[in-house]
Amino acid sequence: MHVFSKSSAVLAGVMLGVALGIHPARALSEQYETPPEQDPAVVLQGKENGPGYAVLSPVRSDGFLRIYQLQTEQGIEQIEGDGLLKLRLAEIRVLVALESLKNDASFLDGLKEAAKKPVDFVESTVTDPVGTAKSTVSGVGRMFGRLTKGVEEAVSGKGGSPADLAKAITGQARAERELAVELGVDPYTFYAPLSEKLNETASVTTAGSWTVTAITALLPGGMIVSAARQADSFRTVIVDSTPAELGDRTAAAFRNAGVTEETISKVAANPFYTASEKVIMAYQLQAMPSVQDLDLVAAKVADAESRDIAYFQLRRIVLLETYNRTISGLGQIREVNGIPVAIRRDGLAAVVLPLDMVAWTQTVARTFSSIHEGMAGLPFPPSGVDFLITGDLTPLAAERIASFGWEITGNYPMPKGPVH
Repeated sequence: MHVFSKSSAVLAGVMLGVALGIHPARALSEQYETPPEQDPAVVLQGKENGPGYAVLSPVRSDGFLRIYQLQTEQGIEQIEGDGLLKLRLAEIRVLVALESLKNDASFLDGLKEAAKKPVDFVESTVTDPVGTAKSTVSGVGRMFGRLTKGVEEAVSGKGGSPADLAKAITGQARAERELAVELGVDPYTFYAPLSEKLNETASVTTAGSWTVTAITALLPGGMIVSAARQADSFRTVIVDSTPAELGDRTAAAFRNAGVTEETISKVAANPFYTASEKVIMAYQLQAMPSVQDLDLVAAKVADAESRDIAYFQLRRIVLLETYNRTISGLGQIREVNGIPVAIRRDGLAAVVLPLDMVAWTQTVARTFSSIHEGMAGLPFPPSGVDFLITGDLTPLAAERIASFGWEITGNYPMPKGPVH
């Protein structure tokens, strides 16, 4: 059965831009296909089951992204896209590992000790916030500025709760970010069970001599993300920045990339990206200073209306930066029938998309026919098209897209890093 969810329908609209109202004669005269159903054991290469999860059969598709049914202790969740599934499986792996810490007696003692502290600390913060800050933290500079602002906001009621202030002052908030990054997950994850477990685990750092290093030493081998996968700059930005500072860094990077203030504000207000993902996108765009009109890409980021579309846009930016850096330099972004298309410095177009399984449905046919015809109508049409995707194509889709004269690269891997 052809599954076409509401979110996937919106994703098709994002891909098409205004092209949903365009009906190229070629596309409408085509014979279309139903996207294939796949065995999760084949798609995931034997990783369809693991501690804490099972990917149910069959795996369906809408012609753009695969659609999974993931069973966990929380129930069955629909996950749209290979990227989001890989993200969730990584989060579950870390969750299971952190839950295993309760088998260690010393860690349990640390949890009990930490549980006693917040009550007294929060109470003293409310009754004597400045005195509590002085007794807990010494030093000047940026940390002092953070505490001053935090105390003022907690007392005035404009900021977070006293408990949030307590986490910041004791260093628990930073420890939580450090722990998450060490384990290769987002400290601002939307996955509630993991978010709660990270918070609980990091609370131990307020008790005695517990550190993040001491905690990770108790975890199974292979849990720690190697330094090669986590650049120092990324660690510094995510771990050492408060949420407010992270927002400032994100806005500054977007400005450096030529993104308009209106778009920056819209991205900041979009609830479908984590704070980490927003700063990653900003830094990736900033890393392409020679590419003109990146605001067209950022505007699509700002318009994301669901989590799967947001993650699609995040992955697309990471792919664009990788393509520009490792395959062929990009010169500018052009809008083709509402779709941002990269134009290489050598005159070719680069249609770079994080798609899982392209099948020749009517919507897919309209999408790529619209791009093809739109590029031909540009004042200076590209001399060719490099079509690169992270997934696969059905034989019919490959045949039809090749008939446009496009060069096809499938199964291009996402670069190693925090974006799956």
